[in-house]
This record gives sequence, structure tokens and C-alpha cells, in this order.
Amino acid sequence: MNPPRIVVPDAIPPTWTMPSPLRTAARAFAVALFRTQAALPPEERIEWLLDELEDYLGRAGARTQLVFGASMTAITTLAPLTIGRPPPLGSLPTMDRVHAIEKFEQTPLGLAVLGAKATLCFLWYEHPDVMREVRIDTACLTTEATS
Repeated sequence: MNPPRIVVPDAIPPTWTMPSPLRTAARAFAVALFRTQAALPPEERIEWLLDELEDYLGRAGARTQLVFGASMTAITTLAPLTIGRPPPLGSLPTMDRVHAIEKFEQTPLGLAVLGAKATLCFLWYEHPDVMREVRIDTACLTTEATS
């Protein structure tokens, strides 16, 4: 189950909407990034991640949107070429995507992968289910210190 979105009454809502091609590219990358040996990430969690990404990018501004978009464009078009496959990344089976991303990351343009990974990981590990799965203890954030 995904956590509810926290509504801040006086927050200015973002007016930016993630373009469909960027959302598709981010989805293909995220599924490869967060798959485990046992399974692909749950679809509802990927949807949550993409909604959070859209909110984050909408609030972060044009420069961040441009950098993330450029990173995803490089990954989705160039990573498949590193394993001799045609783009886009999303057309590859998941394990081929993983292999393509890993190979692309080792190229001079691999810095694009770092930026996209960092952005998605910041959001992914905020999900309460993920926190439980990786045993992140948030008690220090919700309990009062005793003297």
C-alpha cells in the first residue's frame, strides 16, 4: 500500500507535468534499477515513484527538469547500443536493460546514470514499505528524547 500524499495547505502546487516520453523512460529505468533477484518491483510502487518524481521535478524547477530529462534521454537511447541492441531502453527485457545500464555506466557518458539513479533512489527509499524492507529505523524522527 502506498502512503498518502502529505498535503501542505499553503504550498504552491507545481504547474509542471512530466511529459509522457520522460515518464515512460523513467519507468523502464526504475524497473531495471529496483528489480531484485526474485522479482520486479510492484507496479503500484513504480507508479507511486513516478508520481513522486513528477512532484519533485515540478517543484525543483526547469534546470533540474532539463538535467533529469537529458540523463534519461542519454540512458534510454545510448545504453542499449552498448550491448548491441537498438533503442529505446524500455523495449529490452528487464535483464538486458540491467546489463545495458551497467555497461553504459562504465562509459564516459555514464555520469548520466549516476544523476538519474540518485534522484530515483532519494524518492524510492522514502516509501514506508521500502524502509521496512531495508530495516531503516525512523523512531528517532517520531519519539521524544528523554533526559
